[in-house]
Amino acid sequence: MKVICDLGADLYKIMNRRMLGVWYAASSPDPAAAGRSVLSPYPPAFLRAASRLYERGLQKDQARRRKKRVKLPAPIISIGNLSTGGTGKTPLTIWVCEFLSETGFHPAVLTRGYGRTGGRPGCVPLSGNPDELSDLFGDEPVMISEYLPSTPVWVGRDRAASGKLALARNTVDVLVLDDGFQHLGLYRDLDIVLLDGRNPFGNGFVLPAGPLREPYSNLERSNALVITHAARDAHSSRLRDRLARSFPGIPVFTCRHRVKGISLGRGGPVYRLDEFFGRSAVVFAGIAGPEGFFEVLREAGIRICDSFGFPDHHKYKMDDFSKIFRAASKHRAEAIITTAKDFVRIPQSGRDAFAVAQTGIDFGRDREHFCGLIRSTLSGLGPEIS
Repeated sequence: MKVICDLGADLYKIMNRRMLGVWYAASSPDPAAAGRSVLSPYPPAFLRAASRLYERGLQKDQARRRKKRVKLPAPIISIGNLSTGGTGKTPLTIWVCEFLSETGFHPAVLTRGYGRTGGRPGCVPLSGNPDELSDLFGDEPVMISEYLPSTPVWVGRDRAASGKLALARNTVDVLVLDDGFQHLGLYRDLDIVLLDGRNPFGNGFVLPAGPLREPYSNLERSNALVITHAARDAHSSRLRDRLARSFPGIPVFTCRHRVKGISLGRGGPVYRLDEFFGRSAVVFAGIAGPEGFFEVLREAGIRICDSFGFPDHHKYKMDDFSKIFRAASKHRAEAIITTAKDFVRIPQSGRDAFAVAQTGIDFGRDREHFCGLIRSTLSGLGPEIS
């Protein structure tokens, strides 16, 4: 049975790599021109046909959801994306909640909880085994709750039901909708959409021929666009200019992910980055686009002697840890570093062996403008903010 399961897992990885190869073999700077540019790989005919069917079904579903849209008695900030994969929604959700708390609001997070085993809406408890809690609620909600212990994190497929529970049971005056751009059944006051600056649109096609959850043109219903993982080169400037031309009136911001420190276990002492500069480490991550995380560590001056990338939300087994420990022993690594999201999926008994990279969002010069957008949106809807 184990052999069959391993073969199935290997087949899934191969198919996943091939699909990503179709989606991201090259990227088009203009998704509206997908299929007409030599930069953009042309998917097979059956995938293009499936994408057309998907798009027609999506239009009908979105129209139906708009008719049944629910408005809750509290302002809602939605943070979402256009494509599958990691654009940095969860770190920005944490950043926005921290900003709201600093300005006198009492936020709650509404999230679906991908891969969880629990069915009914529920609030992530502040105590318990994180490994078990991640099974019940999902790894990202548990991670958010650990970073924001004073912010209730409500998990459930029906975000309107979760929002009603949060308002009834907690002291809450603003709701932050995690991964909410496609959740049209709930009215929002501010719709923020994230785009990965390294490859924002892939080949420009919607699922399954490409990585887009919905067409590029649907960005017009957003209130703000944030380019994440923004580089300091001309590429980010070109993307920003293109978005500004395509969607006039919608502000465009850029931000980067930075490592703020390294902690020995979650909640343990956090060490400054300069204390790890030049030190050797084995790193691993089960997130969308783990190479991006590895690159952030390299930029922080950490010498990566081996790295292991796993599928997003990967449930770790002893074989995985054996490979990681063997690599650390072989290279005489001074640390084994992973993400906070991965750390909640590690059994509690083995956590002392791992260090956690504490990453955060840096808006740079765009910070004041982005904060100003949130202030103006919530002006008159809650406490006075300065």
